[in-house]
This record gives sequence, C-alpha cells and structure tokens, in this order.
Amino acid sequence: MVKAVLHHVRVADQLSAPAADPSVHPRVVLIVVLVVALATTLTVLAAAALVATSLLRRDGRRRTRDLRVFAALGGATPYQRAAVDDEDPVSGPLNRGGLLSAAAAELRAGPVAVAALDLALLGPVTSTLGVAPAEQTVEQVAERLAGACASPAGVAPAAGLRACARMEGGTFAVVVSGLDEVCAGESLERLRAHLACPYVVDGLTFAPSVTVGLAWGDGSAAADGPAGTGFAALLLARAEVALGVARGSGPALRTYDPGMGERADRRVAVARGFTAALAEGHLSVSFQPTVSLACSTVVGVEALARWEHPELGALPPDEFVPVLEATGRVGALTAFVLDESLAEARGWLDSGLRLGVAVNVPVALLHDDSFPEAVAAALERHGVPAGLLTLELTESGVSSDRPAAVPAVRRLRRLGCRIAVDDFGTGQSSLAHLRGLPVDQLKIDKSFVLDMDGEQGVAVVRAIVEMGHSLGLTVVAEGVERTAERDALVALGCDVAQGFLVSRPLPAGCLGRWLASLDGELLVGGPRTLRVGGAV
Repeated sequence: MVKAVLHHVRVADQLSAPAADPSVHPRVVLIVVLVVALATTLTVLAAAALVATSLLRRDGRRRTRDLRVFAALGGATPYQRAAVDDEDPVSGPLNRGGLLSAAAAELRAGPVAVAALDLALLGPVTSTLGVAPAEQTVEQVAERLAGACASPAGVAPAAGLRACARMEGGTFAVVVSGLDEVCAGESLERLRAHLACPYVVDGLTFAPSVTVGLAWGDGSAAADGPAGTGFAALLLARAEVALGVARGSGPALRTYDPGMGERADRRVAVARGFTAALAEGHLSVSFQPTVSLACSTVVGVEALARWEHPELGALPPDEFVPVLEATGRVGALTAFVLDESLAEARGWLDSGLRLGVAVNVPVALLHDDSFPEAVAAALERHGVPAGLLTLELTESGVSSDRPAAVPAVRRLRRLGCRIAVDDFGTGQSSLAHLRGLPVDQLKIDKSFVLDMDGEQGVAVVRAIVEMGHSLGLTVVAEGVERTAERDALVALGCDVAQGFLVSRPLPAGCLGRWLASLDGELLVGGPRTLRVGGAV
C-alpha cells in the first residue's frame, strides 16, 4: 500500500513539471493524483477489514460450537459458565486452567475425583482417513462427554460428572464430585465403557480402547494443601501418572497410589541422570559365565549393564533399560556395553583365553542403518574376531518387527557375528517364526527352566530343545539355579547352561579371579579353555 502511494507521488512530481498545455495548471494535476492515492488506500483498508470480520465471525461460530459441545451452558453450574474465560483458543473453552478452576470449586464443597482419559482413536483414524476426519472424531468424543456433563447429578452414564476438557491429542480430563473413591471409580468405569462404544467416521466404524487414570481427594485435603487450584493441579498430575500406568499394563482404569508417584519420580531421575552416569563412570558391565553341559567348560559370558546411581543406589536393568528405550538413549547404553565387553575380550585373548561375549541389542537399533557399521568399527578397534561376539535379540522384539529385523540381522551375520534369540518361549515360539531367521543360538527363558519340577514343565523345555536342534541351533538354558535342573537339562540334550548354579554376574576384576580359580587345561593347537570343577 505504501509503495502504491509513493508511486502516485512520483507521478505527481512528474506531472507538476511545466506542461505543454498551458491551460492545465500543475497544482490541479497534483490534487487529482493525491485524491486517487487516497481512494486506493481506503479501498485496501476496507478489504482488510472485510477479511478480518469474516475470520472473526468464523472463529466466533467455532467457539460457539465448542461452548455448546464442551460446557452445555444452558444447564451449567456457575463455575462452568466462568470457565469460558479460561478457554483455549484452539481446542475449546475448558482447557487445563478451566478444568482446574472447576475442580477447585467442587473441592470447596466436598470430595472430588479428577480423571485423565486416553482414547486410542486418533492414530487409527488419521492413518486410515487423514487429519480432518480425525478432528471430526475428536468432536464426537467431545459431544459424548458434553452430554454426560449436562446430565443431572446421579444420571447415567457417569454419576457425579461435572466438567470435562480436552488436554491434548486424544487425551481428555473430567471432574467427578460428591462421591467417595470407590463410587467415583465405578462411575468412571461406566464413562470409560460409554466412550469406548464405536465411532462412525466417513462411513467406517472405529472402536477405541480407553484407559483412565483416577486421583481422588476431599475438601479437607484441599484446605490443608496449597491455596487456590494448587490441590486440583496435584490431583490432575496424579491422575496423569495413573493414566501412564494404565497405558502400560493391567486394568484399563487405575487409581493413583503413592507408589506410582515414587516410580514416576524415579523414572524422571533415571532419564535425567543417564548422561552424567556415562560421563562420571557410574555405569559398569558385569559378566555372567555360560558353561557347556557336555564337558563342563566355560564357553563364554553374557555382558550385563549395571548402574550405581548416586542417589537411588544400585539400579537393576529392568528399571533403567525401559526408561532409556522410551527416551531414545538405549543406543548409547548399547554402545557403552559393547565397547567395554570387547575391551575385556581383547584382554582375555591376550592372556590365552578364547571366551565369547554376548551383548543384548534392543530391537529398535535394528532400524538404525549405521548400527552394523558401528559394530564392525568396534570389533576392529579392539582387534576382536567377530566370531567371539554374540548379539542377543529378544524373541518378542524380532517377532513384532520381523520386516526390519531380518535384513539387519543378515548384515550383522555377514560381519561374522553370532546371533542369539533371547527369552525364547515368551513370544510367538514356533518353527515358522524361527525359519528364515539367520540365528545361531536359542536361549530358553528362565521361567521355563524354573518350572521344570513337573512333567509338563519338562515337556515344554524338551520341545524347545528339540525345535532348536532341528534347526541346527545351539540351545542355552537361562536361570539354572539347582542341580536337579542341571541334571534334567543334561538328560534333555541341552547344550549350554547359564545361571546362579554356575555363577552370579561378576564385575570384570572378580570374573578374572573366578576364572583363575578354575581347573585349567590346554587344548591341542588352540587357546586355553577352563573346566568348571563340580559346578556344572
């Protein structure tokens, strides 16, 4: 617009020069040009005003629709009408702040339950129909919740439901008041079933799974706690923690207990402390020996990560590995374990011991095209033959992502590494899944070994051993703790044993002393091996 005015001024300057026709005064020409420029400016401003008005009307219609859907203002309580001031400009009037105001108002009158709900619906709809239909689905969910909110207290589908809001994605939150903890849970279970009924989107039916996290508190707790919406915010945070637990496993509705908060705090501490643990030497690797059942010789070790946290103490792998997987840092842990293990393997070779070392590999790393190259570089850096390195993949991981697993495993096999299927029997154990997988070793999950007291347990292990041998695989039994288990495994023809009967996982220094204590013997033409006297 400014450029247009300047253009008109330049034209006016040109026209103000002495004209050929003396009857036209230059000042008259200048006035005409300025009038034209002013008219152009006003036209542009009027057009901009029309566009802005149109956008505001459309936004107003959307907000009116959202008010009708989320708050049902005709029969709303006072705080629901006030919650319009807390509206989210994107997702509707009841945002997190509006819901907290609602919960705080109800807490002044009595007990309140705050629940976080997750509908596994947006992903399937988006992947099938696209983004726009997914947003329509969210509107359907919101309408169901609004109908429940507008119902009088004590009326189905959820008694005591007072307010609802969309948090993010397919996650919503609700406030239930006037009920004790048990009744609030029953009411929310009915609401969960109501929301889980199928949704029809563009002629297709989608039936979502719905998980709920519940936190309950009463007015006295609110009075003793933080002022304003502080206690309501605490209830919502607890409900979200319980929702995370419900998403993981077990019942679809979980009520918060203090243990959940402690576990959540620990997970955060683990996630935040990993980088420092690597830098400050809090991570280490222990090694658990594996022994041939036929000749009682040590054939290798499995590398197991250990973490001595400065505040939480010794962390078991079952606690920190899932956190690192969820936060995308399990690759750094695997690289650390691989490097430490190959350094020890090089030291054993230098002392005349040819011990294989097994390293656990998360299935997520099979998606990383650079992982095989990283393994090859580590082998070359430490000067360890690839045949001494076994990479262990869980059966469930390989089965769930076979298209990505098979090509990656083949690349690792071409390096000369051995491949083991770990925890066999806990996933889709079948010849069909094993056939075509380029693996060398089958590791029977310890739960089956510990269950060998009865005939049925022995029969299961026998079937796994025979299955492995029919495919030409070495079969390893994990979790061998008793001589009776060892004897049964020998009778079944199992090849290798690993467990506390042989040795607990040992730090590298302790493993060296343990190896030195064994009876040594020389193999003709080969490196020294070690016989376990009386242990296996």
